[in-house]
Order: sequence, then C-alpha cells, then structure tokens
Amino acid sequence: MPKKDIPDIIQNILDDNKGFMTLRKLNKSIGSELRFELGLKSDSSAEVIMKKLEPLLEDRFIFHAKGRALYIMTPDPSEIVLAKLSAKRPYSPKKLSQILPFKKLEVSQIVNELVSEGRAKIILNEKLEARILLASFSEMKPAQEIEYSSGEYTVEKFREAFDELNNDTHYGGQRIFVRIPELRRKLGWPREVFDEMLRDLRNRHIVQISLADETITTPEDISDCFIDENNYRMGRVAWNVR
Repeated sequence: MPKKDIPDIIQNILDDNKGFMTLRKLNKSIGSELRFELGLKSDSSAEVIMKKLEPLLEDRFIFHAKGRALYIMTPDPSEIVLAKLSAKRPYSPKKLSQILPFKKLEVSQIVNELVSEGRAKIILNEKLEARILLASFSEMKPAQEIEYSSGEYTVEKFREAFDELNNDTHYGGQRIFVRIPELRRKLGWPREVFDEMLRDLRNRHIVQISLADETITTPEDISDCFIDENNYRMGRVAWNVR
C-alpha cells in the first residue's frame, strides 16, 4: 500500500469517530494488513504506534494526551466539540470534559472561544450555573431554507408522535398533555422546524401550550422546552378537541 494512502485511511476512520480516537483503538481499526506494513502488532503500545505513524501523517492530524491515553485527532479541537454538540442532546461543559479527549482547562478554553465567536451558546440553569451547552442556532440551517414540500415535516407526523406519547402506557395513557421535550426528542426534527410547527399550531388554535412545570428539571429537558415570544419556557402541549 502506498504510504500516501495511509493518511486518507486514518481520515476515514476518524470521520466515523467524531474526529478522534485512542491510538490503541486506531491500531485495531486499521486491520492486520496495514499493521503488518507499519511494523505494528495488535498489542503495540500507544507510544510505538505514534512513533510509526508520525512520519506519515503530513501534518493532517495531531497527537494528544489525556491521562494515560494517547489520542489521534483532527487538528482543530473546536470542530471536535461542535461535532459532539451537533447531536440531539446538549451537554454540560463538565460532561464534555468526560467524554472528549480534553482536560477541563482545555474544554473551558475551547468553549469560551466558540461562545465568543457565536458558534456555540451556554444556557444557565436555575442556580445560574453554566450547565447546558449546545451548538449556536446560527450554525443551523435557517428555517426558510428547509424543504417542507418533501413531506418530511408534516402536521400529520407531528400529531402521530403526539398521540404515541399521549397513549404511552408507561404514563397511564391519555395524559391530556405531552411534555414538549419528549415530543421534540421523539420527532428528532431540526430545532427551528419543530419550533415553527409548534408555533404555527398554537397560532391556529390547534394546540395549547403551557409553562414548564416541576417535572422539567434536567438540563436536557430545560434545553428542549419551547421558548415563546415573551421568553417564557413552555414545557407542555395539549391537542385541542374539535
């Protein structure tokens, strides 16, 4: 295998792993043939793997230590953080330091930079602690650019998801209302699409929405509520009977 192909192989592997992974895991992912070519064994140490790979990487990747682990990653840490924040669930900065290959100080520096650039945002909890971190809405596709004509986002699908939650026997069935965070996560729509649909249904008096109650306590639930025009956090939706 030509040495010039090795960075592309590593790039493909990292793309499937949010831009980073431990060197020991990478060594197992590249396969026995490439390991043999590089002079590696399946149980080679991270230090040996780094020594073999470093001359071949063309400055496309960096090595990074956290605790006892050695990682290989794409060179822009902020993109790694944003890739994680693009998931459906937001994260607290503390949680990011646990699941990403960065120390607490590194996470704080990366997050502060992203927030200052408007690429991420922090939401305070009721104790005024910076607990919820998510990708900035400016990073998302504007609602007007989304194809509604495809039928992917319809009132019918919105109502179907509502009914499934409303009749969930785990809650005793026919709850009268559904928690907005649950409905948002069940549909998995882009945030601005869900909010626009909910706003439209409310304006047409098809649904009623009400303030978040004492069941809205987790950072994820707080983030997934609907914020209305008066900046109130709305946590429940009920379908009007016609």
